[in-house]
Amino acid sequence: MCLAKCKKFIPLGVIFLAAFAVFCKIHYSDGDDAFFDSCVKSMSFLEYLKERYLTWTGRIGGETAIYVTFTLGIWFWRVANAFMVTMLPTLVFLIFKKNNPGDVGAKPTWSDLRLFLLTCAGFLLMDVVTFGHAAVWVNGSVFYTWALVSALLCIYLTLDCFISGTDSTKKILASIPFGLFAVSSIEQIGFFLLAYFAGGIIFNKLQKRTVSSLLYVESSALLAVFAIVLTAPGNTLRIVAEIETWFPAFKELSVGEHAFISAQWLLSSFANESKIFFALIWIAALLSAASKSKPVIVTAALFSAVALLPLAGITPLADMGINYIDPAVRPEVFPSLAQATPMNILAMIWWFAATAFTLFLIQKHLGAKGATLFIVAILCEAMMFFSPTIYASGERVFYVTDWILVFIILNQVSKIPSEKRKLFFFSLALILTILNEVTQASELLAKLNGN
Repeated sequence: MCLAKCKKFIPLGVIFLAAFAVFCKIHYSDGDDAFFDSCVKSMSFLEYLKERYLTWTGRIGGETAIYVTFTLGIWFWRVANAFMVTMLPTLVFLIFKKNNPGDVGAKPTWSDLRLFLLTCAGFLLMDVVTFGHAAVWVNGSVFYTWALVSALLCIYLTLDCFISGTDSTKKILASIPFGLFAVSSIEQIGFFLLAYFAGGIIFNKLQKRTVSSLLYVESSALLAVFAIVLTAPGNTLRIVAEIETWFPAFKELSVGEHAFISAQWLLSSFANESKIFFALIWIAALLSAASKSKPVIVTAALFSAVALLPLAGITPLADMGINYIDPAVRPEVFPSLAQATPMNILAMIWWFAATAFTLFLIQKHLGAKGATLFIVAILCEAMMFFSPTIYASGERVFYVTDWILVFIILNQVSKIPSEKRKLFFFSLALILTILNEVTQASELLAKLNGN
């Protein structure tokens, strides 16, 4: 009996040990990590929080975790981060189970294991630099992975209250600290969590189901803390400094120019960072019952083929005209409509159509909730419209969106009717995972060797 219970934790143990082995090779960077290490050695905790809130950022939750992490040292981070990297896909999978109780049995099966491994593959299907900046870089992991795990814990604890309308006071109260940490760490994650609460309340009201008064209280508290983060005096000073450092022309952009570079950057992220996630959504649609529609079959197959061409080095429809930008270096020439070639414009139109088609598919298969979740995934990146670091924030900006797309893929897979088709999908996902890692092998090895 005990052995049977332990078996389901074996995959978690393997992930934890693998992550820990990788993190044992990671040290503080000579940039932000060195800065934070210096701060904790020269300031008290309250002095540090006050200094950061007044002069740089309102992210008091993440800053608290940063201070604790750099105080306890690199070995604390290695263990804690391995745990967080293990928890992230686990929570995504458990939330999927709660939403789809009929798709995963009460007892673990090989089908359940395949779904869990597909969830874990989310790390390997994203760009290696995204994973590195958001989960392997010391301060990046604290702000992104730890905060996202906290948000997912908050969602997991409150999900039953939205699904069944049950009033679980203990679970709601337990979720509040996790929610507060999430919304006070990174604006993207705060927006994502608030969208979950707002969406849960709205959908329940539309379905005329009762909503616990405690959920209203929690939502209000999270919104209030999020407002405190956004209105921090340091935010204004940081934006001024970042405009000067990264994008001097930011304040001079017209509305049209600003909209163009934002759309260009967003669509480029879909074509390059999220291409495999989009392709898997389309392929799952091809294998589902909805694949009876010939126009859907042709369109999904065409978009999938074009999305995966960059894995073979064919990139014309993935190049929006910003591939020359290095996030670590301020561009000498900033992107604009005048600089875009006809092929760049065609690529943008293509991926705009692909995004619209994806929204159509998700709404068709998963309904309004799925479509809303996809829109939230887009908005989590579109928030960079307001930031002068749109080119400098690095690939970690794509992290939250990628994990939302993983959750959508899991739900799409649950709509595939036959076991043979599901097995084919899992096999294809495995092949794409391997290809994604092989095509980035040199970059991955360079990162692990500290280059």
